[in-house]
Amino acid sequence: MKKINIMMLLFLFILTACVSKEVKPNNELHPRENGIHPKEGHSSAFILEQLMESAQKGMIAQGPYNVFDSTMDEVKKKWGEPDKVDQAGDSFYATYNDKNCVFGFNAKDEVVDIRSYASSLHDLTFEMITHSQGQPAEMRKNNHEHIYVYVLDQQIELKFIISNETGTVDHISVFNPYRGYVLSIEGKSNQLTERAWENMLQWRKEIVSFSKAHEHVYVNGPNKKKVALTFDDGPDEAITSSIIDILDDYNIKGNFFFVGSKVKRYPDVVRKAYDHGHLVLSHSYNHVELSKLAKADVQEEIERAGRAIEQVIGKKPAMLRPPYGETNEQVVAVSQEQGYSIVLWSIDTLDWSQMEAANIVRNVVNNVRHGDIILMHSDADKTETKKALPSIIEALKERDFEIVDLEVLLGEKAYR
Repeated sequence: MKKINIMMLLFLFILTACVSKEVKPNNELHPRENGIHPKEGHSSAFILEQLMESAQKGMIAQGPYNVFDSTMDEVKKKWGEPDKVDQAGDSFYATYNDKNCVFGFNAKDEVVDIRSYASSLHDLTFEMITHSQGQPAEMRKNNHEHIYVYVLDQQIELKFIISNETGTVDHISVFNPYRGYVLSIEGKSNQLTERAWENMLQWRKEIVSFSKAHEHVYVNGPNKKKVALTFDDGPDEAITSSIIDILDDYNIKGNFFFVGSKVKRYPDVVRKAYDHGHLVLSHSYNHVELSKLAKADVQEEIERAGRAIEQVIGKKPAMLRPPYGETNEQVVAVSQEQGYSIVLWSIDTLDWSQMEAANIVRNVVNNVRHGDIILMHSDADKTETKKALPSIIEALKERDFEIVDLEVLLGEKAYR
């Protein structure tokens, strides 16, 4: 009888030990510090759903910042200076060790990438991710890691970076490919001298770099299959009106950067452009090089052009294209004081140099990319531009580019 009691006690001891030991399924993600804190019993699928939900908002779990409109200035105000900042090409990466977080940002201080190194992610495997979310849109690899990319709403990319050494997630990245997207300026002419061409290439390089460092200076729109057709130096007596008619025939919107002094001479053409739904924007009053003027003269040029346009259409423009594309810190500062964004271009058709319609079309068709702003002119001698325009529109449509106005392309107000 005593032997039986001893056996019973031993059985109860083993049973109690088994019950008291917490057993978790192999695919469950454990709560960790500075990461996602799931409730007891939540699976990896639940954690991945939380990651996806945050990523749809352009965010990770560690903070309130996102890749749509957050800036590094906002991050620093709340989190202080980062532990380190690295540079790779035109991008910068700020590391906050205590947050297990890295922010990728551009020269305009815009946050475009947020990376989480939270330890709670380190139990995730590729099998768990695909079981929960299906196959990724893209898979990349290098010597140290595999990168699995999921494209979410608004084209935000959620990347899982899996270490080749551990086979588990090292970190995730929530990336907005449409912020910090700056194109080179393209377009050629065989009518320029060698020196003039070299000077133009140098100017293009400098103005692209300048635009990267200034929030409201645009060379192009976002990385979407949309482009904008822009026309400088009008209005005039005939060409501008004909271009409006062509745009109307194709049911697309154009963007006219009008010279203020010409607006005074041809108000009916300006009104026609506006009434037909095209944007009427500023190209200064006298078409002078604003970057060479004193501040008061820059102010007057912009103010007079704005007033001239307002007197015709009842609205002041909020977009300015400086003549010749020449701008500097002073022009930007005065423009912003008066409520203007500066809009340049990423394709120059060079319809002012090599004026043949074939070359104008070729400069667009051979170079077009997502977000291009295409420069043409609508002053009196641009008959070849008028001739080229239908071919340009048809070629863009054949390639499934959406032709939109600058307000749509840039997400900026056209009028104040």
